Amino acid sequence: MQFLPLKYYIPHLVFFGVFIFALAPVLYYYQRRNPDPRFRPGVGEMTMISVFTLFVGGLACFFLGNVFRGDQRSPEKFDHGAGWSSGTSAPQEKSNRRGKD
Repeated sequence: MQFLPLKYYIPHLVFFGVFIFALAPVLYYYQRRNPDPRFRPGVGEMTMISVFTLFVGGLACFFLGNVFRGDQRSPEKFDHGAGWSSGTSAPQEKSNRRGKD
């Protein structure tokens, strides 16, 4: 397997950085939202929620990073279309769409 350079992972890292930046205040609010300290989530619950959200967000950032990656190559050229939308200027024969008349 070939080692991929860091520039391959830049979109993934950008999305994950934005996700972490947005997640930190949400987790802080979740931990401090109840005015009574006895009913606030403990360390174990906050760890579980953090790990779960990092896993889900990491998967989402991975797939979004793959979508927005700039080095995607197509195996074939897409300069052809379906028969009716091929873009050719040659006249095409008209077909009887109703079937038998």
